[in-house]
Amino acid sequence: MGVELENVDFPQKESGLRRREIFNLPNKLTLSRLLLSVVFFVLLSYRFYNLALLTFSMAALTDWFDGYYARKRGQSTDLGRIADPFVDKVIICGGFIAFIPLAREIVAPWMVIVIVTREFFVSSIRGYSESKGVPFASNIWGKTKMFVQSVTIFTLTLYLAYFSDMVLAEYTVIIFVWITVIVTLLSAIFYVISGKKVLLAS
Repeated sequence: MGVELENVDFPQKESGLRRREIFNLPNKLTLSRLLLSVVFFVLLSYRFYNLALLTFSMAALTDWFDGYYARKRGQSTDLGRIADPFVDKVIICGGFIAFIPLAREIVAPWMVIVIVTREFFVSSIRGYSESKGVPFASNIWGKTKMFVQSVTIFTLTLYLAYFSDMVLAEYTVIIFVWITVIVTLLSAIFYVISGKKVLLAS
C-alpha cells in the first residue's frame, strides 16, 4: 500500500519539478521585462519621460541578469529560448514605434519600418532554419544590434526627459538613430549570409 502511495505521489513531484525548472529565475526576469515593456510604453504615451527612463533602465538590467543567470547556473529552458528574443523584439520595436509621434524630427517612420522589418525577416529565417534541423544561434552582429538599439532608446528617452531644448543633444540623438538603422541593416545582411546554405537548399 505504501509503495502504491509513493507511485501516486511521484508524478505530482515530477510535475512540480518541471514547473520550477520552467519558471526559474531567468524566465521570471524575462516575463517581468515584458511587464516593464508595457509600463514603458504607457509612460511614454503619457509623456512621463523620467519614469519611462527608469522603467527602461530596469528592463535593460533584467535582460542582462536573466542571460547571466541562465548561463552561470545552467538554467536555460525552451521557454526562455523563445520568450527572451520575443520580449526583446516587443520592447525594441514598440519603443521605436512610440517615438514616431514623440520625436518626429528625429525618428522618421521609414527608419522604424526598417527596424521592425528586420526583426520579422530574421525571425522568419531562424524559424525556417530550425524547421530544417539547422541551429540558428545569435551572432556578434545580432548582439551588437540589440546593444545599439537599446542604447538609442535610452538616449532618446533621456533626451525627451532632460535635453529636448538643446540643439547639440538633438544632433547627438539623430546620429545615434542613424547608427542604429545602419547596424540593423548590416545585421540583417550578415544573418542572410550565415543562413544562405539553408535558404538555398532545395
